[in-house]
Amino acid sequence: MKIAHLILAHKNPGQLQMLLEALDHPAFDFYIHIDKKSDAGAFEYLVDNKRKFFVKKRASIYWAGWGTIQATINGFEEILPLNQYEYINVISAQDFPMKPAVEIYNFIYNRKGTEFITCEGLDTWKVEPRIRKYHLINWRIPGKYRLGDFVTKVLPARRFPFPVMVGRANWFTLTTKAAQFCLDYLKQHPAVIRYFKYCWGADEFIFSSILYNNGFRNNIEDNLFFVKWIEGKGHPEILTIDDYDTMIQSGKLFARKFDIQTDELILRKLSELVTVKN
Repeated sequence: MKIAHLILAHKNPGQLQMLLEALDHPAFDFYIHIDKKSDAGAFEYLVDNKRKFFVKKRASIYWAGWGTIQATINGFEEILPLNQYEYINVISAQDFPMKPAVEIYNFIYNRKGTEFITCEGLDTWKVEPRIRKYHLINWRIPGKYRLGDFVTKVLPARRFPFPVMVGRANWFTLTTKAAQFCLDYLKQHPAVIRYFKYCWGADEFIFSSILYNNGFRNNIEDNLFFVKWIEGKGHPEILTIDDYDTMIQSGKLFARKFDIQTDELILRKLSELVTVKN
């Protein structure tokens, strides 16, 4: 079994290097998407075109916008035709493993066929306005938030494109069968793309809702990431050395998110943890 890690990056090449080293395993290949707004040249030293590759088609990523979804789609479109992998693990360059690469491999191998993608109902995290209202997050114009409120008032109420809307996290580990289904579904249903392009943070709903409503529900388990959320904040907290015990005790394979400029010590400690056991 081979796994493709699709990594979305935009800064801190040194931190990405630490991530790649921590995940080094003969069955792992890496496809790195660099935000189109960032200088890809700063990351070139990390790519060997043997097991580490750049995603050629780059998207511009803005917080809560369509760009994260487009970057994921671009990665799928390059990885899936190769027919080399059983899983695609979609992560950020600000994530980091909490288990050695061999344990991550074995964990997924022993659960082959499972889709690790969080599918919580909307009532559990109070986000219905994000998909009920019109959000012009992808428009690069002044006044887009007021305009979105106006459009929401004057147009008919938006209808969900699926019987059940679920989600929570835009980082997940899918079989290539599920990833291909998502890709094909979006190509065949442009109305679904139009709907989600006017949501806020659609990356946290779109892939989970497609799979949950189209025959994958019984194979879905929670994703493999520990994340620290603070009530009322749209961003997860940056993890530091103070969070070490809590994240390790979670039993998850990965944690997010980290920033080497905020706390390098936690990344060094995790690197030692996952390397010593290899």
